[in-house]
Amino acid sequence: MNNQIEKIVKENLVYEVRGKRVMLDSDLAKLYECKNGTKSINLIVKRNENRFSNDICFQLTKEEYDALRFQFETLEVKKGQHVKYLPYVFSLEGIEVLNSLIRNENKEKIYKKILNDFQDAKNFDLVEMRANPHKIEDLIYEVRGQQVMLDSDLAKLYQVETKRINEAVRNNLFKFPERFSFKLDMEEYLNLRSKFSTSSLENNNFGGRRYDVRAFTEQGVAMLATVLKSDVAAKVSIAIMDAFVLMRKYISSNLFQQNAINNMVLRHDDDIKKLQESFNKFEEKGKSANDIYFNGQIYDAYSKILEIFKSAEKELIIVDNYADNTILDIIKRLSVKVKIITKKNNLLTEQDIDRYNKQYHNLKVYYDNSYHDRYFIIDKEEVYHCGASINKIGYKTFSINYIGDEEIKKLLIGKITKCFS
Repeated sequence: MNNQIEKIVKENLVYEVRGKRVMLDSDLAKLYECKNGTKSINLIVKRNENRFSNDICFQLTKEEYDALRFQFETLEVKKGQHVKYLPYVFSLEGIEVLNSLIRNENKEKIYKKILNDFQDAKNFDLVEMRANPHKIEDLIYEVRGQQVMLDSDLAKLYQVETKRINEAVRNNLFKFPERFSFKLDMEEYLNLRSKFSTSSLENNNFGGRRYDVRAFTEQGVAMLATVLKSDVAAKVSIAIMDAFVLMRKYISSNLFQQNAINNMVLRHDDDIKKLQESFNKFEEKGKSANDIYFNGQIYDAYSKILEIFKSAEKELIIVDNYADNTILDIIKRLSVKVKIITKKNNLLTEQDIDRYNKQYHNLKVYYDNSYHDRYFIIDKEEVYHCGASINKIGYKTFSINYIGDEEIKKLLIGKITKCFS
């Protein structure tokens, strides 16, 4: 029997399917010397379905099976022959569950042989893993704000069973404070399991893991290597430490870039805020002031102009070459200073201005015939363009528009206020 085991295990019985290292049900049946062959393996799986999830035991597709037959000569069914069913394959975790359920007095010895086969450098790529820290990086996760590795992944790298890792911790608890090693709680476990399709995170209820998942920080990994006291652990630990260093550099580089972006945003935060305020103001004014009035809408037009004038808190400037008493009737309701720029000899006489100021005392009139259009300037901040003189609003179609362009507004206000100097 032992010679049979040696013969089969020396052959290449570990294949890669769907990114996993697996063994065929028929090969396992031979190793465990099942009386009914593959049927015995399948019967165990059917009776314990809740312990064999699709991650640790699954049926090959026709394409997967044909690909294996093409690549390897270890499969008994040769080209031209047929199989009654597509075989099932088991990952190492699936074999661990199978080993716990199968009846064979030599099963522990068989399992160790299988474990050795899985851990053979040719099949598991462990040599490449140890030589290339970038591959180990894929086994480093972030939990509780720390970079950690899981016990099962470390077990594979150290070529030991996962329980050996946990036994080492239990026997040396004083060497593994929580900053070195800790057990994942259920939320952390489910979070990792949802993000990564790793065999390290098999669900407890489905047979892969029968104990809590333990995580090790960089210091914990270094301590673990000293506790295990094996040449493999010592050599692999060097690659693991290099992987942690690479991970820190990667995170540091990303943080540097993120900080640079954040600093850039902060430097321009005031500009962004001002721009947003300008957009908001333009939008608000656009809704309330960018209006068109048609022939006969006299009352609506007057109401809009009065609304604009009332928005002034300190000063109102009106540019209108055809100003007359109509303006006086509107501005008498305001409690701010009013300046009118108009041309001489228009309908607004000196007598009208004197009579108005004797009662209201808030008007100054300046004469300048260089303006064709009409403008309303509110507190030297807001500018409106009016398509008609105030004394003619509502008689023909015209519009009132808010000027939102900062450069144009600044230029116009500067030009108009020079009339007062």
